[in-house]
Amino acid sequence: MKNGAFAEVVPLATVSSGDPAPARAGFTYSVPDSLLGRVGAGSLVVVPFGTRRLYGVVVGLRPESSVEGIRPVESLVDAEPVLDEAHISLACWMSREYLAPLHKCMQAMLPPGIIGHADVVVESKPDTPEAAARTETQASLLAVLDRRGALRGRQLDRALRGIDWRPAARQLDRRGVVDRRSVLAPPRARTHRVLMARLTIDADARETLDGLRSQVYPAIVEFLRSEEGPVDVSWVYAETGCTRYHLDKLAERGAVVLESEDVWRDSLAGQVFVPASAPVLTSDQQAVWETIENALASPAADRKPFLLHGVTGSGKTEIYLRAVADVLSRGQSAIGLVPEISLTPQAVARFGARFPGSVAILHSALSAGERYDTWRRARAGLVQVVVGPRSALFAPLSPLGLIVVDEEHVESYKQEAPRPRYHVRDAAQQLAHLTGALVIFGSATPSLEVYDASTRGEFTRLQMPRRVMGHARRLRDLQALHGVSENRYESIPGGPEEARYMPLPEVEIVDLRAELRAGNRSIFSRALQRAVDDALGRDQQAILFLNRRGKSTFVLCRDCGHALLCPNCDTPLTYHSSQSRLVCHHCNHREVQPDRCPECGSERIRLFGLGTEGVEAAVRERWPKARLLRWDRDTARTHQAHAGILQRFAEGAADILIGTQMIAKGLDMPLVTVVGVISADTTLNLPDFRSAERTFQLMAQVAGRAGRGLRGGRVVVQTYHPDHFAIVKAADHDYSGFADRELAFRREQGYPPYCRLVKLIYEDESAGKVRSEAESLATVLRDALAAEGSPESGLIGSAPPFFQRMRRRHRWQILLRHPDPAALLGSVEMAAGWRVDVDPVSVL
Repeated sequence: MKNGAFAEVVPLATVSSGDPAPARAGFTYSVPDSLLGRVGAGSLVVVPFGTRRLYGVVVGLRPESSVEGIRPVESLVDAEPVLDEAHISLACWMSREYLAPLHKCMQAMLPPGIIGHADVVVESKPDTPEAAARTETQASLLAVLDRRGALRGRQLDRALRGIDWRPAARQLDRRGVVDRRSVLAPPRARTHRVLMARLTIDADARETLDGLRSQVYPAIVEFLRSEEGPVDVSWVYAETGCTRYHLDKLAERGAVVLESEDVWRDSLAGQVFVPASAPVLTSDQQAVWETIENALASPAADRKPFLLHGVTGSGKTEIYLRAVADVLSRGQSAIGLVPEISLTPQAVARFGARFPGSVAILHSALSAGERYDTWRRARAGLVQVVVGPRSALFAPLSPLGLIVVDEEHVESYKQEAPRPRYHVRDAAQQLAHLTGALVIFGSATPSLEVYDASTRGEFTRLQMPRRVMGHARRLRDLQALHGVSENRYESIPGGPEEARYMPLPEVEIVDLRAELRAGNRSIFSRALQRAVDDALGRDQQAILFLNRRGKSTFVLCRDCGHALLCPNCDTPLTYHSSQSRLVCHHCNHREVQPDRCPECGSERIRLFGLGTEGVEAAVRERWPKARLLRWDRDTARTHQAHAGILQRFAEGAADILIGTQMIAKGLDMPLVTVVGVISADTTLNLPDFRSAERTFQLMAQVAGRAGRGLRGGRVVVQTYHPDHFAIVKAADHDYSGFADRELAFRREQGYPPYCRLVKLIYEDESAGKVRSEAESLATVLRDALAAEGSPESGLIGSAPPFFQRMRRRHRWQILLRHPDPAALLGSVEMAAGWRVDVDPVSVL
């Protein structure tokens, strides 16, 4: 037994070949005297590990250890802890729950660049004999080293592209032919320093400028005097036309001080938020708010998560804002989550108007510097509200009082890759449990997991069934602004005198089979054409929704039936007219559209299917004078592009917006009166048990974009399955009717929420190996189920999944239904290479 200070450290690198999770969480190191009192739980340190040096996070300290041969912590990277106790515990929970390495869970909570990458340097030794190489790979490696000298691993990857040189380097190192040593790059994330200029207090203009002939010098002095403080030198250059030479001259005379300062990289810098006061609540909102307000005032142990089930436009955001204001008044902080980066600008505008100066955004589309600085500001308590998609959940706010998960049903709240494959819904509840925060899940179409939990009493369900559209005075102002003589708003019985509401829009289901029988070959039904004609004639806006990108979804030879497939994925290629290319939406393979069939040489090769580009072309042909915008992944790849499209459409710069599911997620577009669903069938017939739920949610959410303004609205849904219950219930705005029927099906078939589900996928370039590994694991799992007395029906597969080959790798899949899948999988041996997805949102 040794006494002193010892740290349990989790190296932030793969240190075990075990998969899916390492056998142990941390390793013991001694804390040298120079770091005593400075290293604690959550500290980022550098430690030796075998022949390597690695970054690691301290997860605990203890005064003694029985481990022999303990090595010391080498250095402390950051003076402040990078993870607090709650986030360390959350990472441990995620590792167990999702069968992910603990270091991956920790890295998901840290900004990119906070640690440098570990690498290796390989150098040939002097007088290496020509016969030292025993393999072709060794010969190639030695030739590169002889020509270029010592190289890092990343440099060798480029120099020997496609060659696995690492085993050869290890073999040569053991034989003493090369020297191979580990190196650790410094963190890439650094503070941003800017050179500032300021005028000294006692600077005398005449003495300062004496003998200086250039007219730039007086301009510099006057500009700095008017600023009354340090100014970024780039502003001085821009305002006066000077250069660094001129500033150095003034600095030599003691008139100007040049000094570097840390500057926050804030993506919201320059944005002006007009403060907004809280409106009077409706009776529905008031009842909901009183319940949440009481919960916020109660002990954390007495709280349950809330499901705020409100129809589109019912005023859920106002409830979120009141809850945030409440926790801020208590000296706590809040996290507001949205499902997509595209929704961040609208959410930030609302939060920023209510809490100016206290809000930051955090998401992957920010620059590395912006993410690092936002993370540091949150850690330092300089912001109290963080808004963003999935990753914003890990913002280091403390003390945390509230987590809001808006549009909680959206599947993007589930991390697909890389590991950990966590779900925000469950991680948010665990973080709230660890911090004492309150969680509010909001949606017009809750996920069946959350809805069922509220039915069982695990969540408190709060309902807001009426669409609140504004206040009478505001509506009169909008009528005057847009020249609208009347509106369809009604007062709320028993509600505030000024509050107004409007029923949900009428939804018309169009049977596309009947359209074909009537001779209509257009992608637009007659009802949809009349609705858009009417909207354009009244200077109103319309949205057309299709959840597929591209112009045509597949290319087919009409003579031999050959379809053009991706050579890497065996899936149909989509034609994009804007690029004049066939594109694979899985691996991004691109090729030119052929003039002849590559199989039979026929010229009768045609484009089939429909995507948003095809809808855009059809709209231009049918309504040539209409102003169009298209919103999909091809037109909006950055968060600035998302915000730009949304702003242009909201300001009336376009008459028709064509888009994919981006337009279905919580956007408020008050000038839209018509929403057309080009095809409600795109998700309905997929071989996934969630297909009906996904279709219902999309239809209901898209319909919610209509009728939020002065003129009301209508929705036209086109389908070849007009009698399918998901479509009928969405048209009737009947969530409970849909949920009851779908939950009965899930209960009968044994699918979530009545069981836990795990998707296991094995990939390899060899089809035979994939099948063999999958069948072998399936046998092991059947034996494990039998040993504990569980039915074999809990196992589905092994079998090829819907997408059988992707990126040149064959795939086989196993689905496991079990009350505690992590425990069962932890009890069996699994070969390296299996992808484990606990609680998947898709089984395709």
